[in-house]
Amino acid sequence: MAAQGARIVDLVRLVMRYKSAYYAGRPEVSDVAYDRLEEELRVLDPGHPALEFVGTAGARDVRGEPSLPRIAHRTPMLSLEKTYSTEDLRRWTEKHPVMGTIKVDGNSLSLVYSRGKLVQAKTRGDGRLGEDVLGKARWVGSIPRELPRGIVGTDDEIEVRGELFCTETNFLQLADAMVALGLERPTSPRNIVAGLLGRKVHFDLARWFDFFAFDLLGANDLATETETFRVLGGLGFALPHHRLLKTWPEIEGFLEEVRSMMDVGEIGLDGAVFTYEARSLHRELGATAHHPRYKMSFKWAGETAESVIQKITWATSRLGFVTPVAVIEPVRLSGAQITNITLHNAAHVRAYNLKVGDRIELVRSGEVIPKFLRVVTGAAGVFVWPKQCPECGTELVLQEVKLQCPNSGSCPAQISGGILNWIRCVGIEDLSEKRLDALMAAGFVRSIPDLYRVTPEQLMKLPAVREKMAAKLVANIEATRELDLPVFLNGLGIEGAGQTSWEAITATAASLAAVRRLSEADIVAIDGFAEKSADQIVTGLKAKSKLIDDLLAVGLRVRAVDPARNVAAKDGPLAGKQIVITGILSRPRAEVEAGIKASGGSVGSAVSKNTFAVVTDDPSSGSSKMKKARDLGVQVWSEDDLNKMMS
Repeated sequence: MAAQGARIVDLVRLVMRYKSAYYAGRPEVSDVAYDRLEEELRVLDPGHPALEFVGTAGARDVRGEPSLPRIAHRTPMLSLEKTYSTEDLRRWTEKHPVMGTIKVDGNSLSLVYSRGKLVQAKTRGDGRLGEDVLGKARWVGSIPRELPRGIVGTDDEIEVRGELFCTETNFLQLADAMVALGLERPTSPRNIVAGLLGRKVHFDLARWFDFFAFDLLGANDLATETETFRVLGGLGFALPHHRLLKTWPEIEGFLEEVRSMMDVGEIGLDGAVFTYEARSLHRELGATAHHPRYKMSFKWAGETAESVIQKITWATSRLGFVTPVAVIEPVRLSGAQITNITLHNAAHVRAYNLKVGDRIELVRSGEVIPKFLRVVTGAAGVFVWPKQCPECGTELVLQEVKLQCPNSGSCPAQISGGILNWIRCVGIEDLSEKRLDALMAAGFVRSIPDLYRVTPEQLMKLPAVREKMAAKLVANIEATRELDLPVFLNGLGIEGAGQTSWEAITATAASLAAVRRLSEADIVAIDGFAEKSADQIVTGLKAKSKLIDDLLAVGLRVRAVDPARNVAAKDGPLAGKQIVITGILSRPRAEVEAGIKASGGSVGSAVSKNTFAVVTDDPSSGSSKMKKARDLGVQVWSEDDLNKMMS
């Protein structure tokens, strides 16, 4: 069902693209090719409005409605009570288990189904009356227009509530589509959702939107939020990232996870939402005139500022993507001096027409990476993309929204980036980026396996490396010849998977041989993996097959995962405790982190109120982590203290 829905979304976009180009006098495909696509869509979804759409219809509304009528909500759509304080959240959640979900930065939407068919779609409005947007909702590929029968409530009338949003990738493509129609270029994914919902025309542009369902009304026999999400998924709705949380450490971990998603995700997030798991509490507690008493949203207090772009630089990553970074006039945000800010990808630069001289607004929430928000005042001119890779000069290609250097085998940035990623993932101490560059410049290292062939004599030819340091570097490299399976896999640098992903995968496939046999279907069957990431992982493993064989050939040993060890970790001595490491350790950091996790703990990258202890070799250090630990009163451990706790 999910695969069919995805195919419908692709067909709608192709049909609309080719139809618009045809009526604009610029046909892109033959009539035969177009008819084939339209016929496939007609078979899969006979009633889709894309089949009814005629002409470019720049100002034509496919339903022909002259206005947006207002419709009453049978149950008011209220706002959420929110807090920026973890202490307030802790007090609110300490009595009952909660369901945690991401808080998507979009627009609330109510969908009403009668006998399985979509009959109403309305915005939140003032909470009592919403605007009728059924014509637009019919274009959203992730909103089912007919529900499968036999599932709770589908034989009567039910209401599904959720969030309508625009992903970063879709926004960039939508911006181009709007400009092609002669419309003003949109300013942000969230604003364009609200803007198009309120318009009386261009209903078809809603095909770029997506919908997450998170509530179900009219099915009174559902006892828990867990069951609610299970039923919504069974009805064919996409669901936001969610998890049942029973303890405060679990809630803290979920908040950290959401905050990391805010940095790198495709979906705009502005916090997390927590709902009491037992739906009987919902009825018992009820609501105020403003908000339900059984839900609480948590946000990180954000600070915004304006600055001017002084320069846009482009750098090639280890995966070959050439990413833009704006050098801006220095500005202070959340206590930090900001001089650089990522512009995400090439299409992002085009969508906002970003260039030198633009005054932009940026935001930083807590310790989250600063983000570009919008252009305040645009300078004259148009954006400019590089044509060649800044590292190897190869002609760049546009892959969806990113510029990519296809020269993966010879591009210096991709080769050095892959080796540096391995060094960091497996924890080779003292082998810095600068020393790696020197090793590569001398011709001693050209690939990851070469690290395990380096001799002390070669290292002593590097600047400022003497006999003692050379011996130490070799010893540090040798200490990583035996690695836990998730650490080994993470070091390969496969797109779409990080340490957490590999830990989830190896809980199912416990050996390297088993991982290499996995299919896309096997990975999709693991909770939390979508088809796209599964495809990236399987493709990546095949592409790294020779590298894996070469690493095994130079003597690396990969420890299989012991399922009993993972079970024991839940009740380990560090269960629910977050540990932050700083400074030099006697063992490779990856090994120490694995020990912490095996003892039930988690490893944090930054010191915060959630940190239980900081492990360091120098308690008097003036590093930022140690300063933050002293400011917050976080206890400081030596490596021996940590070992005693773990044992």
